[in-house]
Amino acid sequence: MTTYKELFGKYVQNVASDPTSTDAEGQIWYNTTSGTFKTALGSYGVWAAGGNLNTGRDSLAGAGTQTAGLAFGGSGPSAATEKYNGTAWTSNPTGLNTSRTFLAGSGTQTAALAFGGAAPGITAATESFNGSTWTSVNSMNTARRQLGGIGIQTASLAFGGNTPATNATELWNGTSWTTNPTGLGTSRYLLAGAGTQTAGLAFGGRTPPGTTSASSESFNGTSWTSTPSLNTGRVALGGAGTQSSGLAFGGGPPDTTATEKYNGTVWTSSPTGLGTARSQLAGAGTQAAALAFGGAPALTATESWTQSVTVPVAGSWSSGGNLNTGREGLRAAGTQTASVVAGGEVPAGNSSATELYNGTAWTSNPTGLNTARYSLGVTGSQTAALAMGGSNGAIYLNATESWNGSSWTTIPATMNTSRGYFGSAGTQTASLIFAGLTITNATESYNGTSWTTVNSMNTPKWALGGAGTQTAALAFGGRANGFPGTDSNTTESWNGTSWTNLPGTMNVAGWNLAAAGTQTAALAFGGSLPSLRGPSTESWNGTSWTVMNNLATPRGGMAGSGTQTLALSAGGNSTPTAATEEWSGPSTTLNYKTLTTS
Repeated sequence: MTTYKELFGKYVQNVASDPTSTDAEGQIWYNTTSGTFKTALGSYGVWAAGGNLNTGRDSLAGAGTQTAGLAFGGSGPSAATEKYNGTAWTSNPTGLNTSRTFLAGSGTQTAALAFGGAAPGITAATESFNGSTWTSVNSMNTARRQLGGIGIQTASLAFGGNTPATNATELWNGTSWTTNPTGLGTSRYLLAGAGTQTAGLAFGGRTPPGTTSASSESFNGTSWTSTPSLNTGRVALGGAGTQSSGLAFGGGPPDTTATEKYNGTVWTSSPTGLGTARSQLAGAGTQAAALAFGGAPALTATESWTQSVTVPVAGSWSSGGNLNTGREGLRAAGTQTASVVAGGEVPAGNSSATELYNGTAWTSNPTGLNTARYSLGVTGSQTAALAMGGSNGAIYLNATESWNGSSWTTIPATMNTSRGYFGSAGTQTASLIFAGLTITNATESYNGTSWTTVNSMNTPKWALGGAGTQTAALAFGGRANGFPGTDSNTTESWNGTSWTNLPGTMNVAGWNLAAAGTQTAALAFGGSLPSLRGPSTESWNGTSWTVMNNLATPRGGMAGSGTQTLALSAGGNSTPTAATEEWSGPSTTLNYKTLTTS
């Protein structure tokens, strides 16, 4: 009998804990703690949220790769064309010459082909894209919509479709379409494909009189051959990859997240599916690095698929030590393991209480703020912080206090605009405040000595979130349109001189939320009623917001500190509460597998 040592040149090692390095892929070890043999498997795939399309739509077509994608056409019918750089979509100045939906596409971001669809009548129109503009070229021989398309700009394949349902197959040579003598073995539409003109794969779809299909066929440049079927039959799905390394995702009915991989012999269901169940979406890329975007009804959502030996671990909140004084409207500065909170509102009135957190428990400081207040701003660190503004229940304040790690000192510098419920960012000697009540969009900068009014935000709002530094800040959420106003999901960035409206909006609008992090890596959490934000957590990557796991205790008016991956939430208006929660951001771990005998 051949041993593991003879095969791999090494013995099975005994370890007390599983290895964490990706070098462990394919290795076998014995975990003495669990008493099991284990290995780390490769080729694990997972979908992750990407930047949203600028124009939400379904029934669109795609081309290109995961980091250089192209989206065109779609519901409307639409002529819109967008380019993806791996992070965000950019609208192309010119769109298709013929607006259409249920079309097919092939090629790359700079050399693509669009063909067929409904405009709204069934069309055979074909257009070629050079990276900037679309040019109408020779039409297909069979007009159709809901067809499949694969290949490159100069060698594409069109198959199936509905006008009515057809098995027609056509080959494009860069100039004209030629009808192939043999078509698909099964006439169908709303199908997907992968591969090239001479090595193609067609899968899923709908067959007359309306049956959902799981069938799969391969094309060798001349004829189609039946191959093993999908595990989940579906229509209006997305596809990517090659004939021997394909990927199928989404579709319906009902809308599904199901993802399957094809190895040239069999389809295998992935344990992880799309984050958003959808049909009538578009796909691009390879089996190892695919892109899914759009979908019904008129979705903007984009997701990237990546195969790796590692698997994702979702970010989550866990309980920390409770505050000594439960309150709302308090604010914090520092890190997850070294924060200071000050002020707030308790049932008996305003609070000046100051507490310090060591990563486990809060300690009440003997002396608190000189001016009791809530809805204030606090910036800096646990040992060097700045407190400013807020409300004492009767008026909004402009008083500023400096913290040295043990006591607060009122300083002569007062804010130019008295306010509470504003956003803040920065350090003790370089702070920025923006917006707030009374309703304002005013921005002020502090240099360690005095406050200076600088350029205002684009939108007056209050009870918003703020993160970053004095010269690179982020403002998000809050309430706009006066008082009481309406929940906002807008985002603005500050470059040290002026504010810019960003296209990335929060997924859940709301006010009285807390924040942590920087301008390009922020975390927003919580929010007050009647906002739906309550327990919500969202992460900002510099371009877009992604929904994360919720807080355990829904609340607004809490203190937030730390970073995007290691944040702290304390207090808030659930009673008020003394609850503290610690955030650990998303991470990865090896795809471990316990070996068993059979």
